[in-house]
Amino acid sequence: MVGKLIVITGLDGSGTSSLAEQLCNLDPKGMLFKTPDGPFGETRKLFDREVKERSQPAHYLFYLAAVAYASERIKEQLKTHNVYCVRYLIDTVVSHRVAGLNVELAYEGMGYDIQKPDATLFINIDESVRQDRITVRGKSDLDMVLDNNEIRGRFLAEFQRFADQYHVIDNSTNDLQDAVRRAVAHLPWLN
Repeated sequence: MVGKLIVITGLDGSGTSSLAEQLCNLDPKGMLFKTPDGPFGETRKLFDREVKERSQPAHYLFYLAAVAYASERIKEQLKTHNVYCVRYLIDTVVSHRVAGLNVELAYEGMGYDIQKPDATLFINIDESVRQDRITVRGKSDLDMVLDNNEIRGRFLAEFQRFADQYHVIDNSTNDLQDAVRRAVAHLPWLN
């Protein structure tokens, strides 16, 4: 494969989509990707509503399947593009660990082989700045869950378990270009 897979992750409202769009715009070979997509994106809300509370394992397997599906599409794109992906396997694992499942960040498993990222960027943000941003855009259901300090702390602790697999990019200033510059430092093909 010619291209690179760059995963951008972090708490909702930290600026993952904005940073991914900016990085993709800087890269003549860049392509933006968000998960879940395709049929998984279309059925996500229904699946969350109908399955999540009844069976966390089934919920996890749905999102794992969504990442495996996205991975196959990403592998095709990597033949000619660098792919900047918002949300990926790390997000699926972290959110389900917070929900109480004992799952690990495994790119190969029973019947699947998920494309491993060439770089993962974790977007860190001061909580007061994150709150200001999500208040302006409107709070999603997950934003309201993350308003709980204990739950947000569990998300951050689970992300921290995988700290050796990502670069931390601070996005606490009001200048997105600061975060872009920090991210580019970890992506040599953009220098």
